[in-house]
Amino acid sequence: MERHLWMRLGVGLRITEAEETVIFANDGMAEELLRKIIAEGRFMPDGDTYIPETTVEEYNREHGTAYETGDIEFNL
Repeated sequence: MERHLWMRLGVGLRITEAEETVIFANDGMAEELLRKIIAEGRFMPDGDTYIPETTVEEYNREHGTAYETGDIEFNL
C-alpha cells in the first residue's frame, strides 16, 4: 500500500521571454501559465526542498508512526 507524503519541492522552470513577462507581471495570469508549464513538463528539481515539521506531525498522526519531528531539508 502506498502512502501520501507532502513536501515542498524547489524546481527550475524552462520558460520563454513572453512567459517571463506574464509570470513577473503579477496580474493574475501567472498561475494559469505556471500550471501549463508544469503540465508540459518544463521543469526540473533544483534548489531548496523540504518536508515541514507540521507535515511530519500530521503524517505520524495519520499513519500511527513516531518519526522525529523537525523540518527535513535538502537542496537538489
